[in-house]
Amino acid sequence: MKIITLISRYLLALMLLVFGLNKFLQFMPAPDLPASAMGYMGGLASTGVIFPLLGIIYILTGVSLILDKFAPLMLLILAPVCVNILIFHATLAPGGILMGAIMTVLAIIMMFAYKDRYAGCLKA
Repeated sequence: MKIITLISRYLLALMLLVFGLNKFLQFMPAPDLPASAMGYMGGLASTGVIFPLLGIIYILTGVSLILDKFAPLMLLILAPVCVNILIFHATLAPGGILMGAIMTVLAIIMMFAYKDRYAGCLKA
């Protein structure tokens, strides 16, 4: 299990760093999305805040996983983002669900690895 955790940690960190840097540097082309998905993404982009904030969350989570500092906290912050990615792709753009599913599975593996750190949060 330790090897799976280590591989998951670094793979998730790499994904988050690449996608986080892409939010600022835009080195990967945007995928073609259905009209309904483009409307949703256009609404988010019009705020001017959401995508830079996501980029910062991705980068900080990736760095925290690499350094193994504050990783449980950053994974908690990342969890609703993973849920939103899955719901977006399941309802508006099913073609791109694979990367979101991989990121979510890796995040769940890492949260399970840090389960002892979440014990206090789960007490009534």
